[in-house]
Amino acid sequence: MERRSWKREVETGQVRLDGGVKIVKDTRVLQEVTPSSCSPSTFTWSWDSVETHSLMTVMGVRLIEEKTNKAAESSDQVAPPKRPRNCQGKENHMHNFLVSKRFRKSAHSSPGVSCSWEALPDELLLVIFRFLSLPHLLKASSVSKQWHRLAFDKSLWYSVDLGKGNLPPGTVGQVLGAGVVVFRSPCSFLGDPIFKDERPLCLQYLDLSHSVLSSSSIFQILRRCHQLRGLSLEALALSDDIIMAIAGNRDLLCLNLSGCSCFRAQALSQMLRSCSRLNELNISWCRFSSQNIQAVVSQIPDSVTQLNISGYRRSLHNSDVEALCRRCPQMTDLDLSDSTMLTPGCFSGLHGLYHLQHLGLSRCHEIPPASLVALGEIATLKTLNIYGLVRDSMVNVKDLIPQIKINTFPLTSIGRPTPSYGKLQTIWGTNCKLRLHNL
Repeated sequence: MERRSWKREVETGQVRLDGGVKIVKDTRVLQEVTPSSCSPSTFTWSWDSVETHSLMTVMGVRLIEEKTNKAAESSDQVAPPKRPRNCQGKENHMHNFLVSKRFRKSAHSSPGVSCSWEALPDELLLVIFRFLSLPHLLKASSVSKQWHRLAFDKSLWYSVDLGKGNLPPGTVGQVLGAGVVVFRSPCSFLGDPIFKDERPLCLQYLDLSHSVLSSSSIFQILRRCHQLRGLSLEALALSDDIIMAIAGNRDLLCLNLSGCSCFRAQALSQMLRSCSRLNELNISWCRFSSQNIQAVVSQIPDSVTQLNISGYRRSLHNSDVEALCRRCPQMTDLDLSDSTMLTPGCFSGLHGLYHLQHLGLSRCHEIPPASLVALGEIATLKTLNIYGLVRDSMVNVKDLIPQIKINTFPLTSIGRPTPSYGKLQTIWGTNCKLRLHNL
């Protein structure tokens, strides 16, 4: 290689090239131009493609057109497949494997197959909801409109226990409006039910014993009930309107009004005439006057087999007991405790009960213990409660009437929805499915 400077002039249309150019030794790029091929105004270059490419390569210039043409040609051809990557891992040592993308199947990729909760049928969701507790069922009702509709289906709200709860206004109305058949809420603070409409309720068994609620709230519930079979309002302040609302349930079988007050004898008489199918009746300690007692004695249905009329120290007499025995000859359980006006003269009426099994005469202090021997003549009598009656320790009643069990049950369960013994929280034998407080 050698560097030389050269200069060439053309008299007409001269082209002067000044400068140094790096060329290959012994390579002549520009060819001689004949005078005939060049005019005073123009002249042409004659190129050798091989030598020109060598010159441009030496000068560091690339042919753009050539590169573009090659790219166009390569685009027309099919791209060769990529070679798989060789990956070495702990599990695949010295083994080549192909890394490919795995496509996930969408919910609608396969016809007829779906994993969406919304796509499940209502029947299947109801089966799932049956296994939920009351708090979880209420949470599920806020998921969607569909779940809210299904969460308040009648089949899920058959039996509800809200005992010992503090329920704000509107809660009782919403729960009972869901189609509850068995409702237990004793010892609770219940606000105003606030029903949305006037539709009748599906209630058949209701227990509001020892709860705190107004008489107007009780009336709003009972006036919508027409199918009650069991009702317990123990220790509540009632009214004549409530008693008349109870009278609208002609299929009522069990009624517990123990410790209730604030209703008159006229309403009581009409209720007893209407509820002609009563089987169990508890009207103990109701602060009855003599008129109320006479209403019970004269209007009690003959279908009653279990009666608790205890707690009337000055109002219940021997004649009343005899009248009760005549009206209810099928009596099996009778509690006359705390009736201080009763004497052994009432035993004649008790002998007329040919199915009597359980009798309560606790704290009837006018009945001498020795006279209890006459009760042994009742062949069907099994138990006798005489708590506080035997004051003389020398008298052993068990020896006088050995065939009868003495003082076996201190508390009576007549008409009460829940047994007085044990920790069972049932309502007339039914165990509630939905509970506010789980055991």
